[in-house]
Amino acid sequence: MHHSGTLLAALLFAASVGAVSGQESPRQDNLRKVAVATPSREQVTQYLYSTGTLQAVNSVDLVARVSGTLEQVKVEDGATARKNDIVFVIEPEPYRISLASAQADLAQSQANLDEANANLARQQALVGKQVVSESTLDSAVAQQKTAAAQVAASQAKVRNAELNLGYTEVRAPFDGTLAARTADVGAYINAASAPKLASLVQPDPLYVLFSANEQQVIAVRKALADRHMTIRDAGNVKVEIRLQTDNDYLHAGQLNYVAPELDANSGTITVRGIIGNSGGLFVPGMFVQVRVPLNPHSALVIPETAIGNSQLGQTVLVVNPQNRVEMRKVVTGDTAGQGRREIVEGLTETDRVIVQGAGGVRPGETVTVVDKL
Repeated sequence: MHHSGTLLAALLFAASVGAVSGQESPRQDNLRKVAVATPSREQVTQYLYSTGTLQAVNSVDLVARVSGTLEQVKVEDGATARKNDIVFVIEPEPYRISLASAQADLAQSQANLDEANANLARQQALVGKQVVSESTLDSAVAQQKTAAAQVAASQAKVRNAELNLGYTEVRAPFDGTLAARTADVGAYINAASAPKLASLVQPDPLYVLFSANEQQVIAVRKALADRHMTIRDAGNVKVEIRLQTDNDYLHAGQLNYVAPELDANSGTITVRGIIGNSGGLFVPGMFVQVRVPLNPHSALVIPETAIGNSQLGQTVLVVNPQNRVEMRKVVTGDTAGQGRREIVEGLTETDRVIVQGAGGVRPGETVTVVDKL
């Protein structure tokens, strides 16, 4: 009986072990599989984002400063004019005649002055010899002063005539592209109304104008301070723009100007960058997306898809060394590109963050970690 009891106990123990092992094996097989990744440390940049408008650095209306018939158009609409190139010519002949007349009047005035000078010298000599009276000398002095004033007036008329003749040639004040003209050859131009003949626009470089709100202005100033810079050093700050057809911010310039005060009505401040346009891709008036990099810094980064939301706020699921799932509350920062985001608080570089297979996984659950799902 003793042996049979011992045998029975052994059989019962083996059966129970088999039952337990039989239950555990399928439970291990049924563990959820997840893929994990540790946060990477990368250089992350905070950006100021805004919408801006491209504007010409130099744009001017070419106007007529003298009246007359438009005689020549030397630069066609849409063509490039170099600085000091003649763009329009207003009939110069009447102004050449006016200049010649003024020069003749100057010559006559100069001759009168020469005669008055000679007479004055003669009267001064005669007074010294007591041949003529002081009143005669005074008259000679007055005549000489009058003749000198007439010479000065004639010189001013000559200069004015020279300017008017010069104004018959309307020149480009800088390198630029000519907009469509408003008058054709043969049209009479009345300078009294200062008509615009055409506009000249400098295509390269261009300004990009945008606004920043008060919080963004504080961020800009803080970023400059962190880099031991002031607004006067703004030209060392990059400005990046994206056209409507671009997938990313492909074009870069420099910060050029920050307004000295905030607009109390809008709560914004005007900011301006300058960007090269040697390829002619940009046109004044274009709307662009703008971003200004503020403070590059080292940060922990994880895929944004690993970040969830709960009653605690933003959270991630991590797998501890015992392969149990834990929920971590995190504080996120700036985007890091390629679908990743900075983690300011809540994770370390050794944490295993679930990046695939998190759907349906609960905190406290044991999981199987695999390389890839």
